[in-house]
Amino acid sequence: MSKNGKMVLFFLAATVFNIVLMVALVVAFTVVIRLILGPNPNTTLFTALIFVGFVGAIVLTFLIYGKTMKWATARFKLEQHIPQLFKGRKK
Repeated sequence: MSKNGKMVLFFLAATVFNIVLMVALVVAFTVVIRLILGPNPNTTLFTALIFVGFVGAIVLTFLIYGKTMKWATARFKLEQHIPQLFKGRKK
């Protein structure tokens, strides 16, 4: 497989991982909020907590994705397979 093909597969896999992780965290936060607030929650409080949970999911997704990409880069030696992504900028 060519380097461009590997780069496309890497980006597709990373994007799918990122989206699945984000959806899973949003669902997890929503379930936890529903369990904490009970069957008849205050609408304003529920909306505010859902917003906080969504922002928390974005932050956690960013952190987990960064750590996972560092691990994958070291584990699978991505610098050798996709060198275009890891070259420094020319000055």
